[in-house]
Amino acid sequence: MSKENSLNSYEVLHGSALDPALIGPTFPPIPPFTFPAGPTGDTGPTGPTGSTGDTGPTGPTGSTGDTGPTG
Repeated sequence: MSKENSLNSYEVLHGSALDPALIGPTFPPIPPFTFPAGPTGDTGPTGPTGSTGDTGPTGPTGSTGDTGPTG
């Protein structure tokens, strides 16, 4: 084996360590399969209500109303 061939074989093996698709036969991907499933069951009961959150910030003060009648 010449020095050139040994260098090339190293590069190919090194390349396969980074991307295994670079060496060997390439086969088409195997499609995934699933077993048939039955009908979906009824929805379960609603869970309990969670706790109340924190009170929000106070809003801006409204405008002053009309002055009442003089007594």
